[in-house]
Amino acid sequence: MSRGWSKSLDPLGRRPVCALPAQPATCSREARMTTRDRAALDRQLAGIRERFSGTLSLAASNLKTDEAVTLDAGMLLPTASTIKVCILAEVFHQREEGRLRLDERIEMQARDQVGGSGVLWRLNSGLQPTLYDLCMLMIIKSDNTATNMLTDRVGGVGIINRRMRDTYGLAETSYHSRVDFEAIGNDVRRFAESTPYDLMRLMAMLARGEVVSPQASREMLAIMQRQQYLDQFPRYLNYNPYAEELGLVSTMRVQNKTGFFPGTGVDIGVVNLPEGVDIAYAVFAHASRDHTVAAESEPYVINGLVGRALIEYWWPGDDPAEALLPTPYVAE
Repeated sequence: MSRGWSKSLDPLGRRPVCALPAQPATCSREARMTTRDRAALDRQLAGIRERFSGTLSLAASNLKTDEAVTLDAGMLLPTASTIKVCILAEVFHQREEGRLRLDERIEMQARDQVGGSGVLWRLNSGLQPTLYDLCMLMIIKSDNTATNMLTDRVGGVGIINRRMRDTYGLAETSYHSRVDFEAIGNDVRRFAESTPYDLMRLMAMLARGEVVSPQASREMLAIMQRQQYLDQFPRYLNYNPYAEELGLVSTMRVQNKTGFFPGTGVDIGVVNLPEGVDIAYAVFAHASRDHTVAAESEPYVINGLVGRALIEYWWPGDDPAEALLPTPYVAE
């Protein structure tokens, strides 16, 4: 969704989560944590939050054991583009109700095209993508033009909000506006808001096959598995999104949707681990002093460290190291 990035501070807002390997003596005890007890995890997450220049909130659940990990999970925050999963759900609901077909084609008009993330605004008008094509682009490329076309096709933001509230009980989730940068301005809250708890619950319902239907939930997760933005929660996970195409065995599967805006990074999703362990999560890093979209942007790194800590904690095997990638922000 992002547009109009401004000049930033250094990648971690001059408050690094942990010193780089050249200075291991300054690393915190939490950053060196390798044991998988809950108290140690809580200390590690508190250390990550303390070093973040903004507000860190999260909700995550091990769906096999029902154990939850939260940090200010009821805080109302901007969702950035993660709200697009709610649009996806409405599309699949209307397909189930016979009100639309995923192979239906819509002609893209010049007035539909909006900048920011995605590719459709760079293409010539007159293109006729299917609704399925638009769903795929909205999720895996966070395409803003696809988002607006789908929002219009299902009847507008009010329809989506009512579905989330009345069907799924997501009382704190509000999609305020189509992607319109003049209306949103510098306040990403004008686009959409929710809480980590609400969006984690939506991810858990998807994982359990409770969104629309079991088949529709599987189809939506299959789209999310094609996600091309893997720089937040899965950032430090040993995950190969191309394993299936390459004929490789993967130890995990990630199905997620990210959102980003200057100073904000959000990631929601489901991670499937061995032994039937499924993790539903929503993590929000907001109001960072780092407004870049650089590879080491502070919100992305922070969310990646959260993801690494949670997967290390919940990894069902004897050695969680096989599931993790090294990071200069954690001393091994």
